[in-house]
Amino acid sequence: MQTGTENFRVGQHVVFGRPNGEQTHGVVIKVNGKSLKIQQTEVRGQVRERGVGTVWRVAASFVAWAEPIQVLVPVAKPVRSMEAIMADMQRVESALSPENLFWDGERPRGQAKAAERVLTRRLAELESELARA
Repeated sequence: MQTGTENFRVGQHVVFGRPNGEQTHGVVIKVNGKSLKIQQTEVRGQVRERGVGTVWRVAASFVAWAEPIQVLVPVAKPVRSMEAIMADMQRVESALSPENLFWDGERPRGQAKAAERVLTRRLAELESELARA
C-alpha cells in the first residue's frame, strides 16, 4: 500500500481497505491532506452491503493503485410463466393459514409471527413478479 496523498490524483483507479480485510475497487474523487475521498466501483460488504457509487474517506495508508475494473451489469432473471407464479402464490397463501403458521399450536407465537413476515414478503415479491409477467 502507498503512503501519503501526493502519490494519488483525481480520477485514478485504486483499491482500498485494511491489509487483512476486504479490498474494494474505487476511483479517487478528492485528494485531502492525509486522506482521499474514493467512490467505490463495486459492491462492498458481507453483512451490510454498500452499492456502487458510495463515497468513502480513506487514509492514504489504506489505498493502493489498481487497474480499472469492468463493472458487471446484472443479468435480468428469466420471466416465469403466470401459471408457475400463481402456483407459488397458492403455496405461500396456504402456508399463511393459522394452522400452518402455528403448527396446530406447537409453534411459539414469536416464531409464527417471524414466519408470517417472511411469507408476506415472499407474497409481495410474487405479486410484483406477476405484474412484470
